[in-house]
Amino acid sequence: MRPNTGILHTAGVPDGTFPRRAPPLTDDASTPLEGEHIETTDWEDARHWMSIYGDLLEFKRGVLDRIRLDLAKLPPVARDAARHDFQLIAGQMEGYEKRLELWNQRLRELNGLWLDPDGRMIRYQGREAALTIREFQLLQFLLDHPYRFFSVTEILGEAWGEPTLFPEEVRNYVRRVRKVIAALKIPCEVVNRPGRGYSLEFRGDK
Repeated sequence: MRPNTGILHTAGVPDGTFPRRAPPLTDDASTPLEGEHIETTDWEDARHWMSIYGDLLEFKRGVLDRIRLDLAKLPPVARDAARHDFQLIAGQMEGYEKRLELWNQRLRELNGLWLDPDGRMIRYQGREAALTIREFQLLQFLLDHPYRFFSVTEILGEAWGEPTLFPEEVRNYVRRVRKVIAALKIPCEVVNRPGRGYSLEFRGDK
């Protein structure tokens, strides 16, 4: 199972208050791009930067996949150069992932979107819903990795840790999570792209 990043997962405090504020954001995880201001209070600005980093990561993953395919076909000298490029791009992606996590946290704070793992509750701007274990695990997993596509097999193994379940279970729970998102009027959606899988993306409307 993919390790939990822990960003913006908010449990109830001892006095029962829900939700609890997340720790203050810091901007030292990686180097920002020109024009980034993590302290912004503009929800659309945060969504914009999440989208940018999501696109950058998707592009870089495609480049790495092509390098992997070409490595075996290259002569030794070119292969060494390709390996160097691979390591360079992988390092860039690590920084992009940190920025995406940071913007994900910022957007969810600005949005008033909170998860309570202990009670399996989700709250958005005063509206809330209780989820089943698998509904919560799936929504939590997709929210932790926005703008990234996951196959049915990856969701079974990484979100639920149960790779032997039938693929139809994923499609069933995606429908249920979509209904929760729609009922709470959260400005995001679980999209499905043939050959790529499922991804959670935030919409431009709020």
